[in-house]
Amino acid sequence: MSFDFFLPCPRGLEAALASELAEIAAKHLHGAPFAAGSQVPGGVHFRGGWAAGMAANLHSRIASRVLLKIAHRPYRSEQDIYALAVEQRWEQWFSANETLRVDVTAIKSPLRSLEFTTLRVKDAICDRLREVSGARPSIDTGMPDVRVFAFLTATDCTLYLDTSGDPLFKRGWRLDKGAAPLRENLAAGILRLTGWSAGTPL
Repeated sequence: MSFDFFLPCPRGLEAALASELAEIAAKHLHGAPFAAGSQVPGGVHFRGGWAAGMAANLHSRIASRVLLKIAHRPYRSEQDIYALAVEQRWEQWFSANETLRVDVTAIKSPLRSLEFTTLRVKDAICDRLREVSGARPSIDTGMPDVRVFAFLTATDCTLYLDTSGDPLFKRGWRLDKGAAPLRENLAAGILRLTGWSAGTPL
């Protein structure tokens, strides 16, 4: 089975991330289905099996997260977004026993309040799980078990399930923070743009 993924990254590193994904596919997927998708400002789309998503989580040095696309549809109001979210089979991915966080980002959305939209997505997920299991998940904005992202354009809403947990630049590469730390994925992307490769002087 193939899934649609979106990997956000620092602006300006989309081409570097797409190149890195192709290398990851060649080195770690051993012929498993993988299709590079479009580059958009702030990230790269790709399609592949579950192993492809996990390989991206394990090996990408440039991506911030690996997001699994759940649904996509035009909208005109917060109620349309609620309807889209409540229709999804969230119970396939997690249960009411896990804690939940919902984040909404938008570009040119006509909606007045992203906070209210965030609440509608959260309510839809909780209502769906209560309907199928009789229980609602608890909300934890600090250390949630599950993160759901909604991305709004002027006309469309896309729902994503985070497969990474903490951002990938927090994988423990830096043990001590300086006064102005540089995120590891941004540093890796800058190095890639210079053409540097391991084993050569920096």
